[in-house]
Amino acid sequence: MSLVLLAQWIIIFVAALYTLIKGADVFLAGAKQFGRAMGMSSFIVGVLIVGMCTSLPELASSIAGALAGQTSIVVANVVGSNITNILLIVGVLALFSTRIIIKQELLKTELPIFCIATALFVMTILDGTVDRLESLLLLTTFGAYIWYLLVEAKNGEDSVEDKASREKFEWSSVVYIVFGIVALIVGAKFTVDMAVNIASALSVPIGLVSITAVAIRTSLPELFVSIQAIRTKQVDLAIGNIFGSNVFNALVVTGVPGLLVGSLIVDEVVLELGLATMIVASIILFVSGLAKQVMRWEGFMMLVFFVFFMLKLAVFI
Repeated sequence: MSLVLLAQWIIIFVAALYTLIKGADVFLAGAKQFGRAMGMSSFIVGVLIVGMCTSLPELASSIAGALAGQTSIVVANVVGSNITNILLIVGVLALFSTRIIIKQELLKTELPIFCIATALFVMTILDGTVDRLESLLLLTTFGAYIWYLLVEAKNGEDSVEDKASREKFEWSSVVYIVFGIVALIVGAKFTVDMAVNIASALSVPIGLVSITAVAIRTSLPELFVSIQAIRTKQVDLAIGNIFGSNVFNALVVTGVPGLLVGSLIVDEVVLELGLATMIVASIILFVSGLAKQVMRWEGFMMLVFFVFFMLKLAVFI
C-alpha cells in the first residue's frame, strides 16, 4: 500500500469530517430561522424539519435500491438506521452531557407517535414482506402525524421564549437548509468511504468495516446535527431530531419504496437479529422519554449495546 495514497485518504477523511461539521452548523442555522419564522418551537423544528431532512439519505438509498430490484435493502436500511439513531447517537449525546433533559412536550407529541410508528412498522414486516396496502397505511399514518404537528400543535401554548424568538421569514434560511443537507450527505459519503479505505489498508477485517459502514453511513447527518445542537445547547432540537428521524424512517422510508414497487422483501438477518435489537432499543428510548432524561451512564450502556450488536451482526453474516 502506497504511503502517498494512504496520506491522500487521510486528508480527504479530515476534509469530509470538516464538511460534516460545517454542514451541520449551516443546516441548523437555516432550520432554526425557518422554524422560528413559521412559529414552531425548537422541539417541533427538530422533529419536523431537522429529523426529516437528515433522513433524506435513507430515503434516497432505499428508493434507489427498490427500483434496482434490491427490495430487501429498504427494510434493512430502516432497521439499521433506527438502531443506530437510538444506540449510537443518543449514546454519544448523553456522553457529551452530564444528562439530557427531555421536556414535557415530548410526552404529548413525539412519544405516542414514536410508539405507534414503531409498532406499525414491526407488524408490517413480521410476515417477511411489505405489500402496497401496508405501504399505503404507513404513509397515511405519516400524513396524519404531519397534520397534527402543523395544525393541532399550533393550538397549544408556545413558551414565552418561543414567542419572543419569532423571526421574519428570510429565503436565506431555505438556502442554508439546502446547502447544509448537501454538505451533510457529501461529507457522510466521503467520511465513510475513506474510513473503509484506511481501515482496509491497516488490515482491519473488511467484513466488519463494511457492516459498520452500512449501519452508520446514512446516520452520520443525524449524528453531527445532534452533536452540534447539543454543543449549542439546543437539546430539544437534538432529541426531536432522533424521534422525527425514526418516525420518518419507519413510515416514509418504508412506505414510499413499497408503494412504488408493490412488495418489499424482509431478509433473514433483519427478522432474526435486527428486528429484536430495534425493538429493545426503541423500548430503551421510550423508557428514557417517560423518565424525561438520559443519564451519562445510560448513554455509555447504549454504546456498549451498539458495539455488541455490530459484533453479533458480523458473526451472523
